[in-house]
Amino acid sequence: MLAERAERLAGGERPALPARIPASRFKDIVSAPDAVSAQLRRPMPERPYRQTRLGTTFHSWVENRFGIQGGAEAVDTFPDEFDDSGPTSVEQERLDALIETFERSEWADRRPEAVEIEIHLQLAGHVVVCKLDAVYATEDGVQIVDWKTGRAPRDAADLELKQFQLALYRLAYSRWRGVPLESVDAVFFFVADDLVLRPERFYSERELAESLSSATGASPRP
Repeated sequence: MLAERAERLAGGERPALPARIPASRFKDIVSAPDAVSAQLRRPMPERPYRQTRLGTTFHSWVENRFGIQGGAEAVDTFPDEFDDSGPTSVEQERLDALIETFERSEWADRRPEAVEIEIHLQLAGHVVVCKLDAVYATEDGVQIVDWKTGRAPRDAADLELKQFQLALYRLAYSRWRGVPLESVDAVFFFVADDLVLRPERFYSERELAESLSSATGASPRP
């Protein structure tokens, strides 16, 4: 799929993208760079994005539950995705359901080494901002867990796009801590569906750099 995507993007001038790229937007940049570039240049008001707020509230709850102070900034949203209105009763019910599911999960009784940490990854001439939700120690190293409050991937192609985020997190953490990449695992936990997903394989550093370079029209470089 990576080769097909690169071929589709080949030819023609690629859009200018900002130097800092949120890891959570990497899949959008790779799959639809023109749309993302236009949105960044001319953000237009849209309907309030309540799903973003629900996710932020849940992440804050997890952070407070373990009593570990994170240091990540709010860099994963575009200007039109903020909604300052108060929570509705339906949203509160959804939050309560997420919390109940988390309390039944395998991570509820395990204390993470860190939560909400931000790592800046140099990749293909850009800085990819990686905001890791939680890092747990394992027998073989560490496991990065990304809490998702939205819907799980619809199919294998959707999961492949989403796994860019996990691959970036693994690479960023490996570089930051100076540990072998093979010792860093990463999974999604789609809380609403009580579903843990781990890709069959993770993209390599070269594949990540080539995907970003194909989207921007630049020559691949780490």
